[in-house]
Amino acid sequence: MPNIFAGRAKPIMLESIENQYHKIGYIARSHGVQGEVLIISELDAPTLFDSLDLVRIENARGDLVPARVESVRVQEKHNRLSFFVKFEHVTDRTQADRLKQYAVFADRDEVDHLLDHDGDGPVDMTSFEVRMNGSRIGTVEEVLHNPAHPILQISTRNREQLLVPFVDEYVKGVNEEHRQILCRNLEQLGKL
Repeated sequence: MPNIFAGRAKPIMLESIENQYHKIGYIARSHGVQGEVLIISELDAPTLFDSLDLVRIENARGDLVPARVESVRVQEKHNRLSFFVKFEHVTDRTQADRLKQYAVFADRDEVDHLLDHDGDGPVDMTSFEVRMNGSRIGTVEEVLHNPAHPILQISTRNREQLLVPFVDEYVKGVNEEHRQILCRNLEQLGKL
């Protein structure tokens, strides 16, 4: 049987979205009447948008729609970076309001390159062990992001879910080397 691919290039295999794009934040709200939006960043990188002129916005169907960045203003408030971004295709507040809570993605190679030059990148705390007073409480299943602060979704030893705000009241520290999060006052949040 003859080889139908003889003399042709090999078929191109498409990469998964997770391999192509990195979630950099989400749109918290509109700002002003000219279509500007507030993006809460998941990355500790003040220069995040310096080299990004094209991002992808995840719409309600889960499609990643390209959006060209027209302008950016950076604000640091309560140890959190916020970006006021104007996209070329968003011209008024009504259009900006429609983007609320949509995730924002960027090309993974660009983000990785930026983080390599910006110092330490963000730590993925998924699967970190959660400990309090020397005892194992559970494991981080997911880090949920909201405008105020990240929230750790923890699966406890009893196979129950515990949501812990990532704030000083409950988190004493993070040991990246041992993949542990050291907590306190968790009894205030529910049964352990």
